[in-house]
Amino acid sequence: MKEINEQLISAVESIIKQALDVFEAQQDVNSLNDLHLYFDEENTNLIVYDDVENQLFEGDLDNLAEFFGQSRDDEITDAARIAVNRLNQDGFFNKEYILKPFSVNMVNADIIVLEELIFIDDETMRLNDTLLADLDRELNDFLKELMK
Repeated sequence: MKEINEQLISAVESIIKQALDVFEAQQDVNSLNDLHLYFDEENTNLIVYDDVENQLFEGDLDNLAEFFGQSRDDEITDAARIAVNRLNQDGFFNKEYILKPFSVNMVNADIIVLEELIFIDDETMRLNDTLLADLDRELNDFLKELMK
């Protein structure tokens, strides 16, 4: 995996925090099940939407454009994945209005999910494909040994 610039990760964390501050400040705060992140490549902005597709915050990443390589979308997605995992580890998503299961997703301009960055549920653990592939391989190896 390529190295993601720490300033980019911090900027994404800050944008997500500011978006949730906006959500909290709304008079009619109810609950939140999902956050959607859209990277507007044309304007180099990261836009955060709530689960009913209301725009919460738009953060400018243009000052970090020098850190983008050929694949801006992939770099933003990777930085966002690291940022939301850090926020989760710090307990940032443990707010009363955030209902579980809760997910943060990268979306396209039409708010269609392209990739799930994190899935948080107190009762369920979702495994990623890499972990499942390793588990499948280990299980196959075990069964081969058992059959000998």
